[in-house]
Amino acid sequence: MLAAESRQKQAGRLAKLAVEKHGELKGRKARPPLNQLVLSIFYHETSVRRATRALRQLKRTFADWNEVRISHPAEVSSALSSARWARIGSERLLWALRELNDAYHRTNLDFLAELTPAQARSCLKSLPTVQRHLADEVLLLSLEVPVLPLSPAAARMCHRCGLLQDDRVTVKNQRTLMKLFGKDFFVPLHMFFCDTAERYCRPEEPRCEKCPVDGQCPTGAESSSHSTS
Repeated sequence: MLAAESRQKQAGRLAKLAVEKHGELKGRKARPPLNQLVLSIFYHETSVRRATRALRQLKRTFADWNEVRISHPAEVSSALSSARWARIGSERLLWALRELNDAYHRTNLDFLAELTPAQARSCLKSLPTVQRHLADEVLLLSLEVPVLPLSPAAARMCHRCGLLQDDRVTVKNQRTLMKLFGKDFFVPLHMFFCDTAERYCRPEEPRCEKCPVDGQCPTGAESSSHSTS
């Protein structure tokens, strides 16, 4: 891990890259919580762009989320793509929708706005396939709670960049990053991690040569020196 002053500078560089790629996103319109959860499920199976297209396609193809819920996984995935991410994402989505209906007799998550952030997170985490970082994505992007979601890919990238002691998805690491970055950057940083960390900062054989963070990442610099030696 980098020294304290270097960590702060590194955090500033990552925040700048995130804003350059996604903008500050301060004036964006928040989506309904269930729409955001659908996006969040797909974010971690494919790119941000494909996930956004998938949400639009589902809304065009099906009358509402209840129709999606009662559909066969193959029917849902075929409306999106023949790629593996669509099949996996559709299965995860249907599992969550069916549990939401069974547990709360709803096909929306609008009631989360009436809860505290901790209560809303707990409700979301009670749904199958919804881990803490997915719940936090809904809190941040739909309910506008100032929290920085920490996915495995985001933790891995921040560890490799020298911002974290390890790459574990822990509350301690999440709080460390939130202090480093500041809440004004949480939304663009989250989008950056969804797109860039998931795509390039892989657990095995990371694609450092194509990653926009490469020149500012100690791990990427080490990988480049080995490849040229």
